[in-house]
This record gives sequence, C-alpha cells and structure tokens, in this order.
Amino acid sequence: MLQIQARGGGAAIDSTTFSEILGTMPTPKELEVLVKVSAASINPVDTKMRMRTPPKEHFVPGMDTCGIITEVGSEVTNFKKGDRVFFMGQTKYSGSFAQYQLADARTIALAPDLSSDAEAAALPVATFTAYDALFTRLGYISSSNANAEKTILIIGGAGGVGSMAIQLAKWAGLTVIATASREETAEWCKDLGADYVINHNKDMDEQVRNLDMKWMHSIFCTTHLSRHWASMAALIRPQGSVVLIDDPEEPLDIRMFKTKSVQLCWEFALVRTMYETSDMHMQGFILAKIAQLIDTLQIRSPLTETHYGLTVANVQKAHVRQESNAMVGKQAIIIAP
Repeated sequence: MLQIQARGGGAAIDSTTFSEILGTMPTPKELEVLVKVSAASINPVDTKMRMRTPPKEHFVPGMDTCGIITEVGSEVTNFKKGDRVFFMGQTKYSGSFAQYQLADARTIALAPDLSSDAEAAALPVATFTAYDALFTRLGYISSSNANAEKTILIIGGAGGVGSMAIQLAKWAGLTVIATASREETAEWCKDLGADYVINHNKDMDEQVRNLDMKWMHSIFCTTHLSRHWASMAALIRPQGSVVLIDDPEEPLDIRMFKTKSVQLCWEFALVRTMYETSDMHMQGFILAKIAQLIDTLQIRSPLTETHYGLTVANVQKAHVRQESNAMVGKQAIIIAP
C-alpha cells in the first residue's frame, strides 16, 4: 500500500518534507471499515499538523476522504463492501494521502450521488465545521429558511469553511455578510449566495454601518482571529453569539465582550472523535445531511483545484498552495480512478 509520509517541523517545504513509503494493508476491527481512497482533499489543519509535528516524527497527512469500502469490521451493520463513502479522518488513524485508509463507521456517510470523487472529498472537514458551527454552536435551526431576520457576519468567506458557511447560512434563511479582500474572492462569496461582501482589510465597523446595519446577531470567524477581535466586539449585538475556529496569535482580552453578555464558543471538528464523546455518531449523521443537501442542489462543493495522482510532487504542491494565502475554495487530489 502506497502512502505519502510527511515530516514535521517548521513552515519550510523542501524536497525532504514528503516521501513515498510502502505500508502494510490495515485490517478493520469491530466498528471500523477499510476504504480504498479515490480522492483526498487538503485543509489548513493539514499544514498546521505538519508544522507542529517534531522534525524527526513522520505521519501520513490528509483529513478528507472519498472512497469505496473494501472490508468491514465485525460490528459494522449500516455499511457494506462497495459503498461509496466520504468522511473526516481521525488522529488515531493514518491520513487520506494513501491508497487505503481505516475509518470508524460512526463517522462516515454515503457520498453524494451528484458529486464527483474530487468534489465529495472537498466536503467533509470544511462543510462539517461550517454545519456544526452554525447549527450546534450558534444554535440556528437546521432547516430551509427557518432563521429569517437573523444576520451573520462570516469573516473569511472565500476559504473552504467560509465557502460552505455562506451556503448553509443562506439555505437556513439568514442574511449573510461575508468578508473578502480581493475582487476574485468577493465575487466568489457573492456567487455562493452572500447578501453583502465587505473587505476585512478595511474598517469593518464602518462598512457594516454603511449597509444600514448596527449589530450582527452572530459572527463566525474563520481566520485571523486576533486581527478581528476588536471589530467583532464592536459589531456583535448584545446577547449575540460568536463562534471561532482560528487559533489566536496572542492572548486576547475577553473582557471586551462582557458588557454585551456575548456567548463565545469554539468549533473544533474533531472533538467528538478525539474524546470519543457519547454523540460521536453525529459526525456521520451530519455528513449524511450534507450529502442530502448536495443531492437536492441546496449547496455545492467548494472544490476549485484538482491534482491528479498520489505523488510527492502533488502533495507538496497542494501544501504550498494552501499556505499561499491566495486559496479560493478547496483543492483535491485524485488518488485512484
């Protein structure tokens, strides 16, 4: 079994960062399934994991997968060989930049029929994060047009998570203000359904006021948390909610939100599998809901770039592209035809 192995340590990517290795074929146990990987995608978390891993340690990267089940564990009853599935990986398993990958059956779902393998592979991490942030953390109703007259500011609308948050929020009936800093990314946000697009490199408070709005019911910050902290404190309405996924660059003054009694919460897509919570099955349930939304044309994949072949060059190219700060949507790598 061919795998692409990453070496951790630092931000620099050179010829030694990734290497091809031959691993043994894993065998699924109990609630596990073995998947032949058709396509994988890349997320900011992949580059962060590479940077944070000690230089002498190696791991197989990749958190997004679309593929075909080839074997099931003894306790798996809801999936079978031949099922086409998509899922987020778990830290206890090797990643998706490989020909085969293990997964927990509670965390997977049948892939959308209307999505190609690459389109499906681009969905799990970004779409799950956006869905969980909106409907679990912020508490919006997960139903078409069920949240009318509510406003949300999505900071970083053109990235993978932002792209899916815009679509899901619009489907759920919210008025969406997205941020983007370039003409290309602003047009992308509008195409996905954002009602308004403002520039996060300029005064966001003033731009929102110019839209005849005073406060946001909620804010979803997907990037550069520290830079936008004060603006979020100014723009959130009293008793509003803010959900965060980005790591702060420095300690932040949480007192800025105190007088408005703001609810601050984090969304971390891997929390259920990392701690094996009692609601771990929700990971698969939400992905099934996402597949339904894709197949009924309510939302679409954020895929914008595709690489062909499981090679060191392609994985390296994808990481460089992800770290360029110019990525719109998401990338996928076709592993097997």
